[in-house]
Amino acid sequence: MSMPIARERKILSEAEFALVAPSHYPDVARLDREALIALARRLREARDAARTRLAAQRRAKRGKAEARGSLDDRGVAAKKQVFAAALRRVNKRLEG
Repeated sequence: MSMPIARERKILSEAEFALVAPSHYPDVARLDREALIALARRLREARDAARTRLAAQRRAKRGKAEARGSLDDRGVAAKKQVFAAALRRVNKRLEG
């Protein structure tokens, strides 16, 4: 299920939202292929970083790793979902 832009804005920091914002229509339709590829690369890096942080938090919660920061993984999981949805939009635009 898609997430409203207002909710994305609440979940992400300003810098993170600035990365995701061009993936929304009509901005994504204005980007050329090279810009779309660069945006997809940055979104993939952000999604992977969130995925890695989420995995570390879950390992710490299970007691298999040293805890770094908060063990509440809901915010990180939501960020990962936002980045993944933005990446799906960009990839869809690249295919079509």
